[in-house]
Amino acid sequence: MDGSQRRNPLPRGRARLVLAALLVTLAGGGKLFQAPEPEVIYSGTAPGLEPGVTVIRDDAAFDRLVEPLDPDFGGERPDLRKRSVLLVVGRPRENGCRDTALAAVETRNMKAKVTIEERVPEPGCGCGGGARPPAAWLVTVSRLVRKATAETVEAPAECRPAPGAERPVLLWEGSWDHAPGAEIVADEAAYASLAKRSGLEGEPPAVDFHAHRVVAVTGRPRSNGCRRTRVVETELDGDEEAVFTLEEVYPGPGQICTQQFLLPKLFVYRVPAGVVRVRTITRERR
Repeated sequence: MDGSQRRNPLPRGRARLVLAALLVTLAGGGKLFQAPEPEVIYSGTAPGLEPGVTVIRDDAAFDRLVEPLDPDFGGERPDLRKRSVLLVVGRPRENGCRDTALAAVETRNMKAKVTIEERVPEPGCGCGGGARPPAAWLVTVSRLVRKATAETVEAPAECRPAPGAERPVLLWEGSWDHAPGAEIVADEAAYASLAKRSGLEGEPPAVDFHAHRVVAVTGRPRSNGCRRTRVVETELDGDEEAVFTLEEVYPGPGQICTQQFLLPKLFVYRVPAGVVRVRTITRERR
């Protein structure tokens, strides 16, 4: 065969079969083309960002979206001509027990599905520590990916106080003529005045005001001998706020009670020195 001669083209039916096989190979992950596996290239937090997943496909969007991350993204920017990047953000974490994990990232053609596991403590769990920003990840995926969805699943979290967390400690109970609510006592002189005004007999429990503060929690006035006040829950909401839940118990229908005015109940607690705010929640029970 001389050079001027050309090969005969494939028969039309055979050409169609070869093209179909090529398309199957491209779409199905054969040896000719195989989509890269998702790869986590960053793990940190995203202060101020909303939960969910965002597909990043160009350099300008990448620089803008990674700017809020903490710590800063310190790696080499992925080649966005070859890969897309997913920015995955979890829910805000309200306490030391709440946590977030990236459970799975799956891709199929032009779509990605992200599964985020939110680990949530059981109701009533006394979790110390303050609120933390949402967890965040950057994940590289196939350049074909243009859309992504996030599914959030919940799992029980271990009920544990955050490192260094300290619950309020009751120092004494009493009664005094004071408005309902709570106030912080921050030094020795104010503490001695509190003990005297509340009619405490003897010396009050010692408090190191370098490490602690004192909170005076006051209930409502009691109009008869059946009225009772008690603190049913104490917690630290972050490092700076203490929360006390009081239960005011009123007599039920037909209950015979001594008609007398009693001073509001007083509960004196020790809290960490970092507490600068105090809040009370009052529940009624009959």
